[in-house]
Amino acid sequence: MSAELSLLIALGAPVIGAILVLLLPKPPGLRDVLHIGAALAQAIAAAHLASVAAAGNTTRVILARPLPGVDLAFSLEPLGALMAALLAGLGVLHAVHNAGVARATQDKGAQRLMAYASLASAAMMGVAYSSNLFTFYVVYQALTLATFPMIAHGGDEEGQRAARTYLATLLGASVGLLLPALVWTYAVAGALDFRAGGLLAGRVDPLTASALLVLYVFGLAKAGLPPVHGWVSAASKAPHSAQVSIFALSVLPAGGVGMIKVAAYVFGSALHEAALAARVLLLLVGVSMCVAALIALSKQDLRERFAYSAMAQSLAVVMGTLLAHPTGLFASALQVVALACGAATLTMAAGAVYAATGRTEARDTAGLGRVMPWTFAGLAIACASMVGMPPFAGAWAKLWLIAAAADTGFISAAVLAGAAAILTFAHLGPLAANALAGRAPTDPFKRADGASIMLVAPVILSGAATLWLLLIADPLARFLSPLWMGGS
Repeated sequence: MSAELSLLIALGAPVIGAILVLLLPKPPGLRDVLHIGAALAQAIAAAHLASVAAAGNTTRVILARPLPGVDLAFSLEPLGALMAALLAGLGVLHAVHNAGVARATQDKGAQRLMAYASLASAAMMGVAYSSNLFTFYVVYQALTLATFPMIAHGGDEEGQRAARTYLATLLGASVGLLLPALVWTYAVAGALDFRAGGLLAGRVDPLTASALLVLYVFGLAKAGLPPVHGWVSAASKAPHSAQVSIFALSVLPAGGVGMIKVAAYVFGSALHEAALAARVLLLLVGVSMCVAALIALSKQDLRERFAYSAMAQSLAVVMGTLLAHPTGLFASALQVVALACGAATLTMAAGAVYAATGRTEARDTAGLGRVMPWTFAGLAIACASMVGMPPFAGAWAKLWLIAAAADTGFISAAVLAGAAAILTFAHLGPLAANALAGRAPTDPFKRADGASIMLVAPVILSGAATLWLLLIADPLARFLSPLWMGGS
């Protein structure tokens, strides 16, 4: 299979899957096979592309040329290949889990959620493989449009209001901040292609660099930085299956990948010119990480707690990019990996608990680990990774982040990152401990068969995925080295 064909499959398989699921919603078995099959095809193609990138090869597919010198194009580079392979692999687990939740809850509109999740996955692949800022902007908006209907899936007024807030926040930031940044970049550099070393390197003065950095950081609202973070609260009202897609597999990762691409391929060494703005933004990011973790601590609804916890993890990605250092970029890439694995496990575990027991509150999970041991074992692993406990993925990401902050002299950033980790332990540690050590509730299940294998297996496998950085951290650093070659 050629790299070009793999790229088209990775982008197109979930779109075809979404169409088929909507056209053939019954019988449920066929619907589920189509949904899982599309995710599997995408994952196989993304894995092949990752192997192509690891061999040092690349490819480029141009779909359109709307403006002279500006293509709607997708290409292969290490960061995009890594993120696409990771998220597509987790996407297979999510597809299985999605089918399990639909069966357990007897959701009459499950095909819509499956279709939206597939479209979101396609858009996320577009973000990962985007060849330039124009393509990135188009698929970034497509991701917003694919995900907001999931929030209103229940049809109630609260869900519809939350969906409107979500859409307004993300589109407002993109049109009002990100789009002007793209136009300004084109005016300065005369191009929009991502370039190793930085498109703006040597072309901007400190004032221009600082202004552009502020526009990009706030324009990429999917990363969750206040004050453009209102969509996080809105998305926490979404169904459990939708939250897996939004917080683990598409929206938050898209914000993180976008921040890394902008830092490495748009700014590069020009980030040093924006040092003053970066310092102020670093302080805001660090404080926001701690506040998000504190808000998570105050939430009893598992969806809300995990949403703000994931937001805090996403902000760590932003922090790494603002350090303008190769170690910081590496830490950010590792943090996206840790976020995806950890948040997917937590949100799928919450969905499994809801589907099997109907419980949604943290206080009501005490002792559930006694009757759902595999689900809560996966949840405990994810909690340990999010906190930053070795040997899980989150530990390596936070270690490199703190090291990068110390290397660049931003001791306050390192302190705030450490404080956020402590606060993360405060809202996740007792949750896992109480679930595993508390007295088992009597007759907790809504259904006689409890949680099916389709609900449990994805949680265990995604939790186990938090261990893989232990084995490949050094090779991964070499694989990602083009991020900073010739740049910062």
